[in-house]
Formats: sequence, structure tokens, C-alpha cells
Amino acid sequence: MPRKADVKAWKAQLVAQAEQQILKLTDSDRFKQYLNTLAKFHHYSARNIDLIYAQNPQATQVAGFKQWQTAFNRTVKRGAKAIRIAAPIIKKLTPAEKKRLDTTDERAMSVTVIYPSLTCHKLAVSQC
Repeated sequence: MPRKADVKAWKAQLVAQAEQQILKLTDSDRFKQYLNTLAKFHHYSARNIDLIYAQNPQATQVAGFKQWQTAFNRTVKRGAKAIRIAAPIIKKLTPAEKKRLDTTDERAMSVTVIYPSLTCHKLAVSQC
């Protein structure tokens, strides 16, 4: 289990990498490559796309370890380094929260909460 200091250092390094990548986007060819990368990750949030791009700019398709095995019938190469992205957590509203929000709408019964310290690991197709 990583220590808090390790996680903090990793986050700081990741933010610094992302800032450097964004500054490099002033080059038009790099910007086109970034937009192409963005188009490939249509089901990821903009934040997660930025994290993927910062860690592996050549990533074309990204999925979890089990998803590569079950959905795509592929095996991940031994020693492949996972790409870390933010993981959303969907939680049900408590009765007090429902009352406070004054809602009975089924869609509003669950709320997506993103905790910045919670990450999940994904692998690019090039790692399979």
C-alpha cells in the first residue's frame, strides 16, 4: 500500500507532467495529436483524458486488466505499467439528503462523487 507521502509526490509529479504537456501543445502538430487522442477516449472525462495523455501520449485504447481479458480476449504483457486515472464513486442519497434536496426523482437518487485521492489502473492496447 503506498504511503501518503508517496501518493502526494506522485500527484505532484503528475500535475507537473500535465502542465508541461499542456505548454507543449502550442505546437500545432502536438495539438492535432492531442485532439486525436481526445477523440479516441470518448467515454472518459476530460480530466481522465488529460491524465492518460500525460502518462502515455501514444495510448489509443485504454481498458482495465480484467476488461482486456474478458471483453477483448487479450492478455497484458508482463511488467506493463498501468495508467492511473481518477475513479468516480456513485453513492446513494441518504434519507436526510433526499429530504434536504426535496427530490423523489429516480435519476437524482444517486450522486457521482469524485475523490481526488482515489485512482484506478488502466492499460493501453500497446501493453497487450
